[in-house]
This record gives sequence, structure tokens and C-alpha cells, in this order.
Amino acid sequence: MLPQANIQLINKQLCSENFELKLKLGNLKLELERQVLLSKEGQEWKDKYEQLYKQNQSLDQEKKQLQDEITKLNDQIKNTEYSVQQQLEKTRDLNNYEQIKNNAIIVQKHNLDLQRELEQYRQKQLFKINSKITNDNTKQYYSIILEWDNNIKNLQLTYRQVNDSLIFDGYGEREDQKIVYQQIHHLEKKTLKQNQKPLISLKQSQMRLIFEV
Repeated sequence: MLPQANIQLINKQLCSENFELKLKLGNLKLELERQVLLSKEGQEWKDKYEQLYKQNQSLDQEKKQLQDEITKLNDQIKNTEYSVQQQLEKTRDLNNYEQIKNNAIIVQKHNLDLQRELEQYRQKQLFKINSKITNDNTKQYYSIILEWDNNIKNLQLTYRQVNDSLIFDGYGEREDQKIVYQQIHHLEKKTLKQNQKPLISLKQSQMRLIFEV
């Protein structure tokens, strides 16, 4: 049988080792919690990156579509001008001055119409409308977000509801150019009641409208 002094010494050592083990266990628990938090934060940043990447891809696609439309309209203008040149060459030796003059006026008007359409299309691409439906308890809400190019200054926006559509009108300036915007957003025959005043954020260049369905 061990002496009483040895038993007390062993007991003291065991208590000390037990305390150290508890301390290590507590530290491991804290480290585990820290790693879990870091993992969650890392996942959140990963989700944000993936969201921004998808938005960037969408913007690149919209930019390509806009460039294709601009190229198409420019080609139409060039083709029209080429047709006019050919027509003028064919009728150069004719004495029908009034006919040539009328043709030139018609073609000039057509070119102006194409240029006006091109400018309207360019300005319309400076604005973007998104909509979605959300549910809150027993109520259903229809949200519309109108975003615009952040280089547009002194923008004045109005909207009005006509039958099953919202009509947006806007006036502003962008790089010494006047911006005139009008767009019709169809509500798919929804009966809407405006829930609150429009939320306008100049910093984010957007206006949010919320309606109760």
C-alpha cells in the first residue's frame, strides 16, 4: 500500500493534468467555433463573388446586344446612303429635277428617322427595369426597380399608371447630352395598389416602386 504522501502527490498530479486537459479542450472548442465562423464568412464571400460574376456576364451580354443593334442600324444607314448614291447616278442625266429632289428629301427623312431610332435605342439602354412578386403573410407585393446609368445628372423621373401598364418618363443630362427617356412597363393585367411612396436612391441610381396585388 502506497504511503499517504505519495497518494496525495499522485492525486495532485492528476488534478493538475485534468485542469490542463480541460484548458486544452476549452481552447480547442474556441478554435473550432472560430473556424466555423471563418467558414461561414468564406462561403458568404464566395456567394457574393458568384453573384457579381453572373451580373457581369449579364451586363456583357446586354452590351454585346446593344453593339449588335448599333451595328445593324449603322449598316442600314450606309445601305440607304449607297442606294441614294446609285439612284442619283442613274438619274444624273435626267431632267426630272423635281423627282430627284423629292427622292432626296424622302431618303434624307428616312435617314433622320433611322438616326432618331438609333439615338432613342441608345438612351433607352441607359435604363433597366426589373420586377418581382413577393409574399408577406397573407399579402402579395409587386416590386418594380428602375435603374439608370450613374453618369446621368439632374434626372427628373415621373410615372403614371394607365390601364394595365406603367409609363415612365425621364429627363436629364449625360456628358453634355440631353437624355429623354420613355418606357412602357406592362403589368400583365395585375390590379395594383401602390403600397408606399417610391424609394429613390441617387447613390445606387435606382427607383423602387412597391405595389400591393
